Amino acid sequence: MKKPLFGQVSDLDLRLLRVFRAVVECGGFAAAELELGIGRSTISRHIKDLEARLGVSLCRRGRGGFALTPEGSRIYQATLRVLGSIADLRSEIHDLHLRLSGSLQLALFDKTVT
Repeated sequence: MKKPLFGQVSDLDLRLLRVFRAVVECGGFAAAELELGIGRSTISRHIKDLEARLGVSLCRRGRGGFALTPEGSRIYQATLRVLGSIADLRSEIHDLHLRLSGSLQLALFDKTVT
């Protein structure tokens, strides 16, 4: 494996983490293929790239099926937190744009003739 790139998270890493989350939640590469709309070879390459970036093996795959390694399980939990935080941030930004702000001035004129 390549030397891991600790502390450097890029947009590519977020995409790889999303693929990893889908593989785990779908229970393997074949089911994730349908969920993600990309081929198994692409999914496999993404997982290998993520493993290389992190410097750990995330899962075992093969005839015995798909299984997370202990490191993969920890990374999966961290992935859920990171992607959840990003979703929270997007929601917060959306809410900010929906709120009205500024000042409103009203004037009332009495047109009553006595």
